[in-house]
Amino acid sequence: MNSKATGDTGKDGFLAVIGAGAWGTTLAAVQAANFHRVNLFTVEPDTCEEIARFHKSERYTGEFQIPVNVMPTTSLARAVEGVSWLIVAVPSHAARDVASRLKSVLAPTARVVLATKGLEKDTGLLSLEVFRQEFGVSGKRDPDEPFVLTGPNLSGDIRRGLPSVAVLAGLDAGAVRRGVDRLTHPLLSLAPYHDPLGAQAAGALKNVYAVGCGMAYGLDWGDNVAAAIIWRGLEETARFAEAIGGDPAVAVTPAGVGDFVATCTSRSSRNHDLGRRMAGDLSGNEGVRGVREGAGTAREALNRSRPLGLTLELLEATCSVMAGIRPPEAILQAACCASPGGTGLEDAQRSRRVEAWANARGLRRVLEVAVE
Repeated sequence: MNSKATGDTGKDGFLAVIGAGAWGTTLAAVQAANFHRVNLFTVEPDTCEEIARFHKSERYTGEFQIPVNVMPTTSLARAVEGVSWLIVAVPSHAARDVASRLKSVLAPTARVVLATKGLEKDTGLLSLEVFRQEFGVSGKRDPDEPFVLTGPNLSGDIRRGLPSVAVLAGLDAGAVRRGVDRLTHPLLSLAPYHDPLGAQAAGALKNVYAVGCGMAYGLDWGDNVAAAIIWRGLEETARFAEAIGGDPAVAVTPAGVGDFVATCTSRSSRNHDLGRRMAGDLSGNEGVRGVREGAGTAREALNRSRPLGLTLELLEATCSVMAGIRPPEAILQAACCASPGGTGLEDAQRSRRVEAWANARGLRRVLEVAVE
């Protein structure tokens, strides 16, 4: 990987997308307008054959027509051969394996862009941190540092021809600006951002809070509660990002509030849909396909936050509800009735307010959670 690769202009050059799920395939289709050729790597031979023969991927993108200059392959070495840009769009649990395999086949002049959202199982590392480890880059204005692409990018909307916005985050401001120029598309407007670690933290954690929002809608708690979950989730995300070395201001960027709003409220969001289904809403969108990162991310984020001295009440409540340890009302309590960092007196006053509010609503189980 090398920042010199960001100097190529026009439609010349090759790009590779690693991961042919809904998001990876959509990114490949969008970037087909920016590059002469886009290689799309998949581990699924049937998906590869379907795209090659019919220019569609029914499992992941339905009847959407994939551009003819998107070339699928099951060979990683062939996918990255001669490319100047590489977008990684695999589930977070596959990030380390992909990074390890890329080291031996990727040209040093290729620029890597991470479009993966989530935390690695057992380590709690973001995919950016995983790539830093595998490629041996420092993360301190290293010219080989990967970029991060993240934001409110519901792939179904993009495939329908509806515009979206995202950040392209990196430590080298000049390289990021060149990357924005190279990868921007009418359906994917990119804004430069200075903090790839914070951007990835926001992209990962919003999946957890989206599950909580899905539960809120599935239980008919209303838009106000969903808004409270988003607000509290953004506040906790800012503190998490800062604790791991990111910029808490990421909360007010497209990677933060933008992605939260889209993922937490849209019924085409995989994690929102998961929350609805967990709440017993059988009207969930059966057409929403792909990996739901929220469940695994909740557990890993919680495990990582505790040694950092963080108290993330909504994250903890959502994790415990998904694990079946606490009832869904724990999310309601954490979102609407908690105040992080309060004194004992403030906690007592808050408990009285909670009791009065819950009695008025007939939500006795909230009180059971509140006194745990």
